[in-house]
Amino acid sequence: MASKKSTRLLLWITALGMLILIATGVAVGLLVYDDTPSVAEGAWLEVRISGSMPDGPLPDSFVLDPEQIPLTLHEYAALLHRAAEDEDIGGVFLDLDSVSMSMAAVQELRGGLAAVREAGKPCWTWSKVYDNKAWYLASACDQIMMHPQGVPMVIGLSMTTEHYAGTFEKVGVQADYERVGTYKSAVETYEAIEPSEPSKEMYGAMLDSVFDTFITDAAVGRGLSEDALRALINDPPITAGSALEKGMVDRLAYRDELRNDDDQLVISEDETADLVDLQDYARGLRSDWRGGDKVVAVVHLQGAIVDGKSTGGGFGGSAVVGDRSVVPMLEKLAEDEDVVAVVLRINSPGGSALASDVIWRAVDKLNEEKPVVVSMGGAAASGGYYIAMAGRHIVAQPATLTGSIGVFAGKFAIDGLLEKVGITTWTTQRGDLAGLLSSPAPFTDAERAKLRERIEDFYATFLAKAAEGRGMTVEEVDAVAQGRVWTGAQALEVGLVDELGGLELAVQRAVELAELDEDVEVGRRMLPRRSTFLEALTESLNQQTAAPIKEALSAQLLPAPTLPAAVTERLDGAALLQRVLDAGGLAAFEPVRISVH
Repeated sequence: MASKKSTRLLLWITALGMLILIATGVAVGLLVYDDTPSVAEGAWLEVRISGSMPDGPLPDSFVLDPEQIPLTLHEYAALLHRAAEDEDIGGVFLDLDSVSMSMAAVQELRGGLAAVREAGKPCWTWSKVYDNKAWYLASACDQIMMHPQGVPMVIGLSMTTEHYAGTFEKVGVQADYERVGTYKSAVETYEAIEPSEPSKEMYGAMLDSVFDTFITDAAVGRGLSEDALRALINDPPITAGSALEKGMVDRLAYRDELRNDDDQLVISEDETADLVDLQDYARGLRSDWRGGDKVVAVVHLQGAIVDGKSTGGGFGGSAVVGDRSVVPMLEKLAEDEDVVAVVLRINSPGGSALASDVIWRAVDKLNEEKPVVVSMGGAAASGGYYIAMAGRHIVAQPATLTGSIGVFAGKFAIDGLLEKVGITTWTTQRGDLAGLLSSPAPFTDAERAKLRERIEDFYATFLAKAAEGRGMTVEEVDAVAQGRVWTGAQALEVGLVDELGGLELAVQRAVELAELDEDVEVGRRMLPRRSTFLEALTESLNQQTAAPIKEALSAQLLPAPTLPAAVTERLDGAALLQRVLDAGGLAAFEPVRISVH
């Protein structure tokens, strides 16, 4: 059997060979790369959406072919706005397979489609299945088409939270946490079998907010009254024929019926249009972004906030935002004379309170040098909001989850589990509180009081900095804090954000705040930059802590040889929470796992 050393050497040799082949291909690709693809006058832009897409570039992502860089949500939305203004583009054809993204991400795309329609250009969409999100997206278009045996499932929105206290009780584990904020429900998923009454109130208000936006936007798009649309959703069509009859879709057609033999879009019996591939069209956009005299840097912060380096999950695992990666990036932007403004695109549920404060400081210092505008994605809550409040202007989508100004700390007390499986422990310590977080037993009264002192101090800091950033009093912030999560629409009403819209609006506001001369052309730089193949491979080979956390926790909770994938997936949140608490002691996360369908 080969040793670990020889196996590692063989892997490196293989990787080097692959790198040489890749570099050769990329070099040839660059030689023939054309930044300015031609578009036939009147051609329609074809936009295909299948599943989900990254919000922006991830820190450990890499590309083999410069012409096939995967498009991000950021670019999808920007391309739709570009098509609205492009005189050569005659319309947009949206081909949906499934829409597996947050409601805020759907709103980002929908804003681009609305811009196309406002420009007086036709927008068509086709799909086999229209669920809530797909139909909401499609409702921005003037014609919705569906497969003749397609499935309409526009049945209203629901919100689900998951709770594991019953499981923990069975195996002898106790979630022992202290928190500040009436609504700070992040650990209820482990402590209780259902949400608390304040949490139920909060979730109900959030769902009302998202549903109201859904109804308002879709009613305008479909030319219906809001009452008529609510009635339609309460008695929804469940077959393709009834969806057509009730006006939920405009036409039933097989996908191939929409194209002729020349692969053109059939507009009518005597009119066709060429189709422009979105990936090809993106080359022109990227060329424009590279060609500015000055640039707006768009920094994507995606994932939970941790002490350490950022990762994008390119070789497995979850994307995280690490202070050791983000701070140097922001410091370089402060010194870069070509960068006139910065947009922070935050898509994070929060995480380490300490790491959030470290990044907040870097944003605050950067903002002294040049304007920083925040664009919120699906979530910018708790630690994510902590970072955002250092910006000069905050833009959120109506369905963004934000706020959650609060903090908690604690541990999983596993003494009951150890007893069940016959494990005993012995500890000796010096100092009355030496076992504060390491003991398998619940907190003592003295330990709990000390922990409480720490989280209350950080909460006071959170309130003070939020008040300074938002131009409010501490009392005004506290009234809308208490760990409460708000939708973007609600956050606008209570003063936690400045404006509703997407990333394109945030970039526009950043340019305005930079106060440039009119003749200055402004490009765009997307960060973090994509790694080379060798860099990504090196990071993967040197990473020693990817899977053990989850595996260890799985064994700790349910001591068995293997666990079903569905169970281990549910442990991801607990594993990440433990990592945050182990590193910084305090966590600033949004509430329990929330899914809106």
